Amino acid sequence: MTENKIQKLLYIYMFATFLACSYIYCFVVKANGDNVEHLHFSWLVWQGYVPYKDFFQHHNPLTWYLFAPFVNLLIDNKMIFSIFNQVSYVAVCIMAYYQYQIMIHNQNSRTAGLFLIATIISSYSIVWALNFRPDTFAYMSLVAGLLYLFKYIKDSQLWQLVVSFLSFFIAFMFTQKVLINLVIPAMGIIYLLYKKQINFKDFTLSCILPILLLATWSAYLYSKDILELYWLSNFPYNTGIPEIFADNRIIFPPKEFYEFYIFIPSGCLASIYFLLKGNAIEKIMSLMFIEEGIVCLFYFSAFLHYSIFWLILGIMVTIMFLDKFCSPKIIKIVLGTIFLLFSLWYNYEKTYKVEAPKQGYINGNELAFNELTPCDTAINGYYAVYNLKAKDAGYYAILLGQIDVLGEKKGIAPKADLNHLIKSKKPKLISAGIYWDTYWEQRGIKVPAHQIDEALVNTYYNYTGIGDIFILKPEYQRQGCHYNGKRWEYKD
Repeated sequence: MTENKIQKLLYIYMFATFLACSYIYCFVVKANGDNVEHLHFSWLVWQGYVPYKDFFQHHNPLTWYLFAPFVNLLIDNKMIFSIFNQVSYVAVCIMAYYQYQIMIHNQNSRTAGLFLIATIISSYSIVWALNFRPDTFAYMSLVAGLLYLFKYIKDSQLWQLVVSFLSFFIAFMFTQKVLINLVIPAMGIIYLLYKKQINFKDFTLSCILPILLLATWSAYLYSKDILELYWLSNFPYNTGIPEIFADNRIIFPPKEFYEFYIFIPSGCLASIYFLLKGNAIEKIMSLMFIEEGIVCLFYFSAFLHYSIFWLILGIMVTIMFLDKFCSPKIIKIVLGTIFLLFSLWYNYEKTYKVEAPKQGYINGNELAFNELTPCDTAINGYYAVYNLKAKDAGYYAILLGQIDVLGEKKGIAPKADLNHLIKSKKPKLISAGIYWDTYWEQRGIKVPAHQIDEALVNTYYNYTGIGDIFILKPEYQRQGCHYNGKRWEYKD
Protein backbone atom coordinates (compact mmCIF):
# COMPACT_ATOMS: atom_id res chain seq x y z
CA MET A 1 0.00 0.00 0.00
CA THR A 2 1.43 3.38 -1.02
CA GLU A 3 1.99 6.28 1.39
CA ASN A 4 -0.62 8.35 -0.48
CA LYS A 5 -3.26 5.67 -0.01
CA ILE A 6 -2.45 5.30 3.69
CA GLN A 7 -2.72 9.06 4.13
CA LYS A 8 -6.10 9.17 2.36
CA LEU A 9 -7.41 6.44 4.66
CA LEU A 10 -6.15 8.37 7.68
CA TYR A 11 -7.96 11.51 6.49
CA ILE A 12 -11.18 9.50 6.14
CA TYR A 13 -10.69 8.03 9.62
CA MET A 14 -10.06 11.48 11.14
CA PHE A 15 -13.14 12.96 9.49
CA ALA A 16 -15.32 10.08 10.70
CA THR A 17 -13.78 10.29 14.17
CA PHE A 18 -14.39 14.02 14.40
CA LEU A 19 -18.07 13.57 13.56
CA ALA A 20 -18.53 10.57 15.88
CA CYS A 21 -16.69 12.03 18.87
CA SER A 22 -18.33 15.44 18.40
CA TYR A 23 -21.73 13.77 18.61
CA ILE A 24 -20.87 11.43 21.50
CA TYR A 25 -18.88 13.74 23.76
CA CYS A 26 -20.61 17.02 23.00
CA PHE A 27 -24.26 16.07 22.48
CA VAL A 28 -24.75 12.70 24.21
CA VAL A 29 -22.52 12.95 27.28
CA LYS A 30 -24.02 15.36 29.80
CA ALA A 31 -22.09 18.33 31.19
CA ASN A 32 -19.99 17.79 34.30
CA GLY A 33 -19.22 20.11 37.19
CA ASP A 34 -16.11 21.60 35.59
CA ASN A 35 -18.08 22.57 32.46
CA VAL A 36 -20.75 24.30 34.55
CA GLU A 37 -18.11 25.95 36.76
CA HIS A 38 -16.20 27.71 34.00
CA LEU A 39 -19.29 28.68 32.01
CA HIS A 40 -20.74 30.12 35.21
CA PHE A 41 -17.67 32.23 35.92
CA SER A 42 -17.58 33.40 32.30
CA TRP A 43 -21.16 34.55 32.84
CA LEU A 44 -20.21 36.36 36.06
CA VAL A 45 -17.34 38.13 34.29
CA TRP A 46 -19.80 39.30 31.62
CA GLN A 47 -22.00 40.68 34.42
CA GLY A 48 -19.09 42.79 35.64
CA TYR A 49 -17.88 40.62 38.51
CA VAL A 50 -14.13 40.72 39.14
CA PRO A 51 -12.36 37.36 39.62
CA TYR A 52 -10.74 36.84 43.04
CA LYS A 53 -12.46 39.96 44.42
CA ASP A 54 -16.13 39.12 43.86
CA PHE A 55 -15.82 35.34 43.65
CA PHE A 56 -13.16 32.79 44.51
CA GLN A 57 -11.19 31.06 41.79
CA HIS A 58 -7.80 29.39 41.71
CA HIS A 59 -7.19 29.46 37.94
CA ASN A 60 -5.87 32.22 35.74
CA PRO A 61 -8.77 34.08 34.10
CA LEU A 62 -8.34 33.97 30.31
CA THR A 63 -10.98 31.25 29.83
CA TRP A 64 -13.71 33.37 31.42
CA TYR A 65 -12.79 36.63 29.69
CA LEU A 66 -12.33 34.97 26.30
CA PHE A 67 -15.64 33.12 26.32
CA ALA A 68 -17.77 35.59 28.33
CA PRO A 69 -19.36 37.27 25.25
CA PHE A 70 -20.32 33.90 23.77
CA VAL A 71 -21.71 32.62 27.07
CA ASN A 72 -23.82 35.78 27.19
CA LEU A 73 -25.22 35.02 23.72
CA LEU A 74 -26.06 31.43 24.67
CA ILE A 75 -27.02 31.77 28.32
CA ASP A 76 -30.67 30.83 27.64
CA ASN A 77 -29.88 28.19 25.03
CA LYS A 78 -30.25 24.64 26.33
CA MET A 79 -27.46 23.57 23.97
CA ILE A 80 -24.93 25.77 25.74
CA PHE A 81 -23.09 22.87 27.41
CA SER A 82 -22.90 20.90 24.16
CA ILE A 83 -21.74 23.90 22.15
CA PHE A 84 -18.87 24.71 24.49
CA ASN A 85 -17.80 21.08 24.75
CA GLN A 86 -17.68 21.13 20.94
CA VAL A 87 -15.44 24.21 21.12
CA SER A 88 -13.19 22.28 23.51
CA TYR A 89 -13.03 19.26 21.20
CA VAL A 90 -12.03 21.56 18.33
CA ALA A 91 -9.23 22.88 20.60
CA VAL A 92 -8.05 19.28 21.12
CA CYS A 93 -8.00 18.81 17.33
CA ILE A 94 -6.00 22.03 16.89
CA MET A 95 -3.52 20.87 19.53
CA ALA A 96 -3.16 17.58 17.63
CA TYR A 97 -2.52 19.55 14.43
CA TYR A 98 0.29 21.47 16.13
CA GLN A 99 1.76 18.14 17.24
CA TYR A 100 1.52 16.96 13.64
CA GLN A 101 3.43 20.06 12.53
CA ILE A 102 6.16 19.29 15.08
CA MET A 103 6.40 15.77 13.62
CA ILE A 104 6.69 17.19 10.08
CA HIS A 105 9.28 19.71 11.26
CA ASN A 106 11.32 17.03 13.02
CA GLN A 107 11.05 13.98 10.77
CA ASN A 108 9.18 15.14 7.67
CA SER A 109 6.92 12.12 8.11
CA ARG A 110 3.41 13.09 7.05
CA THR A 111 1.98 9.60 7.55
CA ALA A 112 3.26 9.32 11.12
CA GLY A 113 2.00 12.83 11.82
CA LEU A 114 -1.47 11.99 10.54
CA PHE A 115 -1.47 8.82 12.65
CA LEU A 116 -0.59 11.00 15.65
CA ILE A 117 -3.59 13.27 14.99
CA ALA A 118 -5.86 10.25 14.52
CA THR A 119 -4.66 8.76 17.81
CA ILE A 120 -5.11 11.98 19.81
CA ILE A 121 -8.58 12.91 18.54
CA SER A 122 -9.94 9.38 19.03
CA SER A 123 -8.32 8.79 22.43
CA TYR A 124 -11.01 7.91 24.97
CA SER A 125 -8.88 9.23 27.85
CA ILE A 126 -7.99 12.54 26.19
CA VAL A 127 -11.42 13.43 24.81
CA TRP A 128 -13.09 12.42 28.08
CA ALA A 129 -10.72 14.58 30.15
CA LEU A 130 -10.31 17.67 27.96
CA ASN A 131 -13.79 19.14 27.86
CA PHE A 132 -14.63 22.77 28.72
CA ARG A 133 -11.95 23.60 31.27
CA PRO A 134 -8.88 25.91 31.16
CA ASP A 135 -6.45 22.99 30.78
CA THR A 136 -7.77 22.21 27.30
CA PHE A 137 -6.95 25.64 25.90
CA ALA A 138 -3.71 25.89 27.88
CA TYR A 139 -2.35 22.68 26.33
CA MET A 140 -3.36 23.87 22.85
CA SER A 141 -1.42 27.11 23.38
CA LEU A 142 1.53 25.34 25.00
CA VAL A 143 2.00 22.96 22.05
CA ALA A 144 1.70 25.93 19.66
CA GLY A 145 4.51 27.62 21.59
CA LEU A 146 6.68 24.51 21.30
CA LEU A 147 6.05 24.30 17.54
CA TYR A 148 7.18 27.87 16.90
CA LEU A 149 10.14 27.48 19.25
CA PHE A 150 11.30 24.48 17.20
CA LYS A 151 10.68 26.41 13.98
CA TYR A 152 12.86 29.23 15.28
CA ILE A 153 15.67 26.85 16.20
CA LYS A 154 15.75 25.73 12.57
CA ASP A 155 14.94 28.95 10.68
CA SER A 156 16.05 31.72 13.09
CA GLN A 157 13.11 33.95 12.14
CA LEU A 158 12.34 36.51 14.85
CA TRP A 159 8.56 36.34 14.35
CA GLN A 160 8.64 32.61 15.16
CA LEU A 161 10.20 33.23 18.56
CA VAL A 162 7.76 36.09 19.21
CA VAL A 163 4.81 33.78 18.46
CA SER A 164 6.34 31.04 20.61
CA PHE A 165 6.78 33.23 23.70
CA LEU A 166 3.35 34.81 23.21
CA SER A 167 1.77 31.33 22.99
CA PHE A 168 3.52 30.30 26.22
CA PHE A 169 2.17 33.42 27.93
CA ILE A 170 -1.36 32.73 26.65
CA ALA A 171 -1.11 29.17 27.99
CA PHE A 172 -0.12 30.61 31.38
CA MET A 173 -3.10 32.98 31.34
CA PHE A 174 -5.41 30.01 30.88
CA THR A 175 -3.92 28.18 33.86
CA GLN A 176 -0.83 28.88 35.89
CA LYS A 177 0.10 25.20 36.26
CA VAL A 178 1.65 25.22 32.76
CA LEU A 179 4.61 26.90 34.45
CA ILE A 180 5.60 23.35 35.45
CA ASN A 181 5.38 22.23 31.81
CA LEU A 182 7.51 25.20 30.76
CA VAL A 183 10.48 24.29 32.97
CA ILE A 184 12.09 22.04 30.33
CA PRO A 185 11.52 24.42 27.37
CA ALA A 186 12.94 27.26 29.51
CA MET A 187 16.04 25.21 30.33
CA GLY A 188 16.40 24.38 26.64
CA ILE A 189 16.16 28.07 25.72
CA ILE A 190 18.82 28.98 28.27
CA TYR A 191 21.11 26.26 26.92
CA LEU A 192 20.56 27.37 23.30
CA LEU A 193 21.28 30.97 24.31
CA TYR A 194 24.55 29.78 25.82
CA LYS A 195 25.37 27.83 22.66
CA LYS A 196 24.38 30.93 20.57
CA GLN A 197 21.75 28.93 18.68
CA ILE A 198 19.22 31.50 19.88
CA ASN A 199 20.13 35.09 19.13
CA PHE A 200 20.13 37.11 22.35
CA LYS A 201 18.62 40.14 20.62
CA ASP A 202 15.79 37.99 19.24
CA PHE A 203 15.27 36.54 22.70
CA THR A 204 15.08 40.01 24.25
CA LEU A 205 12.66 41.33 21.64
CA SER A 206 10.46 38.23 21.99
CA CYS A 207 10.18 38.79 25.74
CA ILE A 208 8.82 42.34 25.36
CA LEU A 209 5.18 41.52 24.51
CA PRO A 210 4.65 38.88 27.26
CA ILE A 211 6.29 41.18 29.81
CA LEU A 212 4.09 44.12 28.77
CA LEU A 213 0.96 41.95 28.94
CA LEU A 214 1.96 40.58 32.35
CA ALA A 215 2.64 44.10 33.60
CA THR A 216 -0.78 45.24 32.29
CA TRP A 217 -2.53 42.35 34.02
CA SER A 218 -0.62 43.04 37.26
CA ALA A 219 -1.52 46.74 37.06
CA TYR A 220 -5.18 45.82 36.61
CA LEU A 221 -5.06 43.57 39.67
CA TYR A 222 -3.32 46.32 41.65
CA SER A 223 -5.94 48.87 40.57
CA LYS A 224 -8.65 46.56 41.94
CA ASP A 225 -6.63 46.03 45.14
CA ILE A 226 -6.53 42.27 44.56
CA LEU A 227 -2.91 41.63 43.56
CA GLU A 228 -2.18 39.85 46.84
CA LEU A 229 -5.50 38.00 46.70
CA TYR A 230 -4.71 36.82 43.15
CA TRP A 231 -1.34 35.54 44.33
CA LEU A 232 -2.80 33.70 47.32
CA SER A 233 -5.58 32.14 45.22
CA ASN A 234 -3.41 30.94 42.36
CA PHE A 235 -0.17 29.90 43.99
CA PRO A 236 -0.14 29.22 47.79
CA TYR A 237 -3.71 27.91 47.52
CA ASN A 238 -2.93 25.47 44.70
CA THR A 239 0.16 24.14 46.45
CA GLY A 240 -2.14 23.19 49.34
CA ILE A 241 -4.52 21.07 47.25
CA PRO A 242 -2.41 17.87 47.17
CA GLU A 243 -2.26 17.85 50.98
CA ILE A 244 -6.05 17.49 51.13
CA PHE A 245 -6.10 14.13 49.38
CA ALA A 246 -3.74 12.16 51.64
CA ASP A 247 -3.18 8.66 50.19
CA ASN A 248 -5.35 9.52 47.18
CA ARG A 249 -3.18 12.41 46.01
CA ILE A 250 -1.42 10.12 43.52
CA ILE A 251 -3.62 7.77 41.48
CA PHE A 252 -2.49 6.11 38.28
CA PRO A 253 -5.54 6.16 35.97
CA PRO A 254 -7.61 2.96 36.21
CA LYS A 255 -7.51 0.34 33.44
CA GLU A 256 -10.60 1.87 31.87
CA PHE A 257 -8.23 4.50 30.48
CA TYR A 258 -6.23 1.87 28.67
CA GLU A 259 -4.06 4.24 26.61
CA PHE A 260 -2.00 4.98 29.73
CA TYR A 261 -1.00 1.30 29.88
CA ILE A 262 0.24 1.43 26.29
CA PHE A 263 1.82 4.84 25.82
CA ILE A 264 3.35 5.48 29.24
CA PRO A 265 5.61 2.37 29.15
CA SER A 266 6.38 2.87 25.45
CA GLY A 267 6.98 6.57 26.07
CA CYS A 268 9.52 5.69 28.75
CA LEU A 269 11.46 3.47 26.32
CA ALA A 270 11.29 6.07 23.56
CA SER A 271 12.45 8.83 25.91
CA ILE A 272 15.46 6.84 27.08
CA TYR A 273 16.51 6.31 23.47
CA PHE A 274 15.99 9.96 22.50
CA LEU A 275 17.94 11.21 25.51
CA LEU A 276 20.87 9.10 24.34
CA LYS A 277 20.67 9.57 20.57
CA GLY A 278 17.91 12.04 19.76
CA ASN A 279 18.09 15.55 18.35
CA ALA A 280 17.16 18.75 20.25
CA ILE A 281 13.42 18.43 19.59
CA GLU A 282 13.32 14.77 20.60
CA LYS A 283 15.32 15.48 23.76
CA ILE A 284 13.03 18.37 24.80
CA MET A 285 9.86 16.32 24.23
CA SER A 286 11.34 13.36 26.11
CA LEU A 287 12.42 15.49 29.06
CA MET A 288 8.95 17.06 29.20
CA PHE A 289 7.44 13.56 29.24
CA ILE A 290 9.76 12.49 32.07
CA GLU A 291 9.14 15.67 34.07
CA GLU A 292 5.37 15.31 33.72
CA GLY A 293 5.67 11.69 34.85
CA ILE A 294 7.58 12.74 37.96
CA VAL A 295 4.87 15.30 38.79
CA CYS A 296 2.09 12.73 38.31
CA LEU A 297 3.81 9.94 40.23
CA PHE A 298 5.32 11.91 43.10
CA TYR A 299 3.35 15.14 43.50
CA PHE A 300 -0.33 15.12 42.44
CA SER A 301 -2.56 13.16 40.08
CA ALA A 302 -5.79 12.62 42.02
CA PHE A 303 -7.99 13.05 38.94
CA LEU A 304 -7.68 12.04 35.29
CA HIS A 305 -7.16 15.54 33.86
CA TYR A 306 -4.09 16.02 36.06
CA SER A 307 -2.37 13.15 34.21
CA ILE A 308 -3.64 13.78 30.71
CA PHE A 309 -0.74 15.87 29.40
CA TRP A 310 1.57 13.05 30.43
CA LEU A 311 -0.41 10.76 28.13
CA ILE A 312 -0.38 13.33 25.31
CA LEU A 313 3.41 13.54 25.51
CA GLY A 314 3.69 9.74 25.79
CA ILE A 315 1.69 9.26 22.58
CA MET A 316 3.86 11.78 20.78
CA VAL A 317 7.30 10.44 21.74
CA THR A 318 6.10 6.86 21.11
CA ILE A 319 4.96 7.62 17.56
CA MET A 320 8.13 9.62 16.88
CA PHE A 321 10.13 6.58 17.97
CA LEU A 322 8.07 3.97 16.11
CA ASP A 323 8.22 5.97 12.91
CA LYS A 324 11.99 5.70 12.99
CA PHE A 325 12.37 2.09 13.97
CA CYS A 326 9.22 0.04 13.44
CA SER A 327 9.53 -2.03 10.26
CA PRO A 328 8.55 -3.55 7.93
CA LYS A 329 5.81 -1.14 6.87
CA ILE A 330 3.14 -3.85 6.82
CA ILE A 331 3.52 -4.29 10.59
CA LYS A 332 2.93 -0.58 11.19
CA ILE A 333 -0.13 -0.64 8.92
CA VAL A 334 -1.68 -3.67 10.61
CA LEU A 335 -0.98 -2.55 14.18
CA GLY A 336 -2.05 1.03 13.46
CA THR A 337 -5.30 -0.08 11.82
CA ILE A 338 -6.17 -2.41 14.71
CA PHE A 339 -5.43 0.29 17.29
CA LEU A 340 -7.42 3.07 15.61
CA LEU A 341 -10.47 0.90 14.93
CA PHE A 342 -10.34 -0.35 18.51
CA SER A 343 -10.26 3.28 19.73
CA LEU A 344 -13.46 4.13 17.89
CA TRP A 345 -15.19 0.97 19.11
CA TYR A 346 -14.07 1.67 22.68
CA ASN A 347 -15.47 5.20 22.57
CA TYR A 348 -18.78 3.76 21.43
CA GLU A 349 -18.83 1.11 24.17
CA LYS A 350 -17.69 3.30 27.07
CA THR A 351 -19.56 6.49 26.22
CA TYR A 352 -22.42 6.23 23.75
CA LYS A 353 -23.83 2.92 25.07
CA VAL A 354 -23.49 4.15 28.65
CA GLU A 355 -24.62 7.76 28.24
CA ALA A 356 -27.34 7.51 25.56
CA PRO A 357 -29.87 5.82 27.91
CA LYS A 358 -29.47 8.78 30.32
CA GLN A 359 -30.92 11.29 27.86
CA GLY A 360 -34.36 11.11 29.48
CA TYR A 361 -32.92 11.75 32.94
CA ILE A 362 -32.66 15.35 34.17
CA ASN A 363 -29.53 16.01 36.21
CA GLY A 364 -28.76 18.87 38.57
CA ASN A 365 -27.39 21.37 36.06
CA GLU A 366 -30.34 20.79 33.72
CA LEU A 367 -32.78 21.35 36.58
CA ALA A 368 -30.89 24.51 37.54
CA PHE A 369 -30.91 25.71 33.92
CA ASN A 370 -34.70 25.39 33.81
CA GLU A 371 -35.43 26.85 37.24
CA LEU A 372 -32.88 29.59 37.85
CA THR A 373 -32.75 33.12 36.45
CA PRO A 374 -29.90 35.67 36.68
CA CYS A 375 -31.86 37.41 39.46
CA ASP A 376 -31.86 34.30 41.66
CA THR A 377 -29.20 33.02 44.01
CA ALA A 378 -28.14 29.41 44.53
CA ILE A 379 -25.88 27.24 46.66
CA ASN A 380 -24.12 24.37 44.93
CA GLY A 381 -23.85 20.99 46.63
CA TYR A 382 -20.92 19.03 48.01
CA TYR A 383 -19.06 17.78 44.91
CA ALA A 384 -22.07 18.94 42.86
CA VAL A 385 -21.91 22.06 40.69
CA TYR A 386 -25.17 22.92 38.95
CA ASN A 387 -25.61 26.71 39.05
CA LEU A 388 -24.96 28.28 35.64
CA LYS A 389 -26.69 31.66 35.52
CA ALA A 390 -27.83 32.58 39.05
CA LYS A 391 -25.82 34.58 41.57
CA ASP A 392 -23.83 32.66 44.16
CA ALA A 393 -24.99 33.06 47.75
CA GLY A 394 -21.43 33.41 49.04
CA TYR A 395 -17.87 34.20 47.93
CA TYR A 396 -17.02 30.50 47.54
CA ALA A 397 -19.29 28.91 44.95
CA ILE A 398 -18.04 25.39 44.28
CA LEU A 399 -16.77 22.33 46.17
CA LEU A 400 -17.90 23.70 49.51
CA GLY A 401 -16.24 21.71 52.26
CA GLN A 402 -13.01 21.60 50.29
CA ILE A 403 -12.30 24.88 48.53
CA ASP A 404 -13.66 27.18 51.22
CA VAL A 405 -11.96 25.27 54.04
CA LEU A 406 -8.56 25.51 52.32
CA GLY A 407 -9.22 29.11 51.26
CA GLU A 408 -9.87 30.08 54.88
CA LYS A 409 -6.72 28.26 55.96
CA LYS A 410 -4.66 30.15 53.35
CA GLY A 411 -6.02 33.51 54.52
CA ILE A 412 -8.07 34.25 51.39
CA ALA A 413 -11.54 34.61 52.95
CA PRO A 414 -13.48 32.91 55.77
CA LYS A 415 -15.91 30.19 54.80
CA ALA A 416 -19.53 31.23 54.95
CA ASP A 417 -22.27 30.16 57.34
CA LEU A 418 -24.66 28.48 54.90
CA ASN A 419 -27.58 28.61 57.30
CA HIS A 420 -27.13 32.38 57.61
CA LEU A 421 -27.00 32.70 53.80
CA ILE A 422 -30.26 30.75 53.52
CA LYS A 423 -31.98 32.95 56.09
CA SER A 424 -30.76 36.21 54.57
CA LYS A 425 -30.79 35.49 50.82
CA LYS A 426 -33.22 32.60 50.46
CA PRO A 427 -31.40 30.94 47.52
CA LYS A 428 -33.81 29.40 45.03
CA LEU A 429 -31.84 26.14 44.83
CA ILE A 430 -29.80 24.57 47.61
CA SER A 431 -28.27 21.22 48.41
CA ALA A 432 -29.61 19.99 51.73
CA GLY A 433 -26.95 17.34 52.26
CA ILE A 434 -23.97 17.49 54.56
CA TYR A 435 -20.88 19.23 53.20
CA TRP A 436 -18.05 17.11 54.52
CA ASP A 437 -14.61 18.51 55.22
CA THR A 438 -12.74 16.85 52.34
CA TYR A 439 -9.42 16.86 54.20
CA TRP A 440 -10.80 14.60 56.91
CA GLU A 441 -13.05 12.62 54.59
CA GLN A 442 -9.98 11.57 52.58
CA ARG A 443 -8.58 10.21 55.84
CA GLY A 444 -11.69 8.18 56.63
CA ILE A 445 -13.09 10.60 59.20
CA LYS A 446 -16.48 12.26 58.66
CA VAL A 447 -16.34 15.86 59.87
CA PRO A 448 -19.05 18.27 58.62
CA ALA A 449 -17.73 21.55 57.22
CA HIS A 450 -21.33 22.71 56.71
CA GLN A 451 -24.64 21.21 57.73
CA ILE A 452 -27.92 22.78 56.64
CA ASP A 453 -30.46 23.19 59.45
CA GLU A 454 -33.30 20.75 58.73
CA ALA A 455 -35.85 23.19 60.16
CA LEU A 456 -34.77 25.81 57.59
CA VAL A 457 -35.15 23.30 54.78
CA ASN A 458 -38.63 22.25 55.96
CA THR A 459 -39.71 25.88 56.33
CA TYR A 460 -38.55 27.31 53.04
CA TYR A 461 -37.97 24.45 50.59
CA ASN A 462 -39.54 21.57 48.67
CA TYR A 463 -37.63 18.55 47.41
CA THR A 464 -36.98 18.54 43.64
CA GLY A 465 -36.66 14.77 43.30
CA ILE A 466 -33.08 15.11 42.00
CA GLY A 467 -30.15 14.24 44.25
CA ASP A 468 -30.27 16.30 47.42
CA ILE A 469 -31.38 19.48 45.63
CA PHE A 470 -34.23 21.48 47.14
CA ILE A 471 -36.14 24.40 45.59
CA LEU A 472 -37.55 27.44 47.35
CA LYS A 473 -41.29 27.15 48.00
CA PRO A 474 -43.42 29.23 45.59
CA GLU A 475 -44.61 31.61 48.31
CA TYR A 476 -41.02 32.72 48.94
CA GLN A 477 -39.99 33.08 45.29
CA ARG A 478 -39.77 36.49 43.69
CA GLN A 479 -41.09 37.18 40.19
CA GLY A 480 -40.42 39.31 37.13
CA CYS A 481 -36.70 38.94 36.60
CA HIS A 482 -35.47 41.47 34.04
CA TYR A 483 -32.33 43.37 32.99
CA ASN A 484 -32.59 47.11 33.69
CA GLY A 485 -29.66 48.08 31.47
CA LYS A 486 -27.12 47.76 34.28
CA ARG A 487 -28.00 44.64 36.24
CA TRP A 488 -30.53 41.85 36.64
CA GLU A 489 -33.28 42.50 39.17
CA TYR A 490 -36.82 41.47 40.11
CA LYS A 491 -39.80 43.68 39.31
CA ASP A 492 -41.59 42.84 42.56
